[in-house]
Amino acid sequence: MHMEAEVNARTHENRAPRSGEEKPNADGRPTRFPWVGLPPYPLEEETPRLILLVAFFVATILTSNITAIKIADLGFTYATVAILFYPISFIIADTIAEVWGKPVARRVIWIGLFTNAFVSVLFTLAVIMPPAPFFNEQDAYALILGGVPRIVLASMSAYTISQHLDVNIFIHLRQKTKGRHLWLRNNAAILASQLIDTTLFTLIAFYGVYPFYALGEIIITEYSIKAALALFGTPLTYMLVYWARGGMRRAVKTETSRP
Repeated sequence: MHMEAEVNARTHENRAPRSGEEKPNADGRPTRFPWVGLPPYPLEEETPRLILLVAFFVATILTSNITAIKIADLGFTYATVAILFYPISFIIADTIAEVWGKPVARRVIWIGLFTNAFVSVLFTLAVIMPPAPFFNEQDAYALILGGVPRIVLASMSAYTISQHLDVNIFIHLRQKTKGRHLWLRNNAAILASQLIDTTLFTLIAFYGVYPFYALGEIIITEYSIKAALALFGTPLTYMLVYWARGGMRRAVKTETSRP
């Protein structure tokens, strides 16, 4: 009886698969979806730090787009609220480039762009959905979430070019300085990229809407504020790099201490 059951089991294992039936691999995983059942990737000690930085990077980009609709009184001039938040994204990008390198930083930039585009599509769908008869805030809702296509194009174009320029300049100076003078690399990269970002966004978004002299005033005012924030943000860059490298230092220490 037991022998018959064993023969049946072997026959079942060796038989040809029926039509539409998956034939398993040697390790038992199906061939049609070979990634099913794979063990999870190991979580490196510094990975949570990178994930957190990416989350803050994307959050800064999305927050800047939403808060850009409000013009704030800064005491000495008027500017969008987003101007206070957006420079943080460059500091985070430089931190990632410093700790994980240019390829990772560029991937994070693309993640930010695709996330921004995805959220813009969701916002557009939310705005065009017909409101309930008793919902009286549709105009305000559309004003905040339904970005003008030209503004969205200006934002994404300036973001993509300036963020890549920032990382490229930062890494180039890192090679030239042999990893020293973080303050110089950070500020030089941010100041150059913010100039391009401000100029591109203003020209794409408002060319033909405002006189040329007004565009010049907008560029000078916003860039001056961004440049000042970048300089004041230098200590934040040092703190983020120190924090991000903390896990990596412990990993290296553990590896070198092994017999």
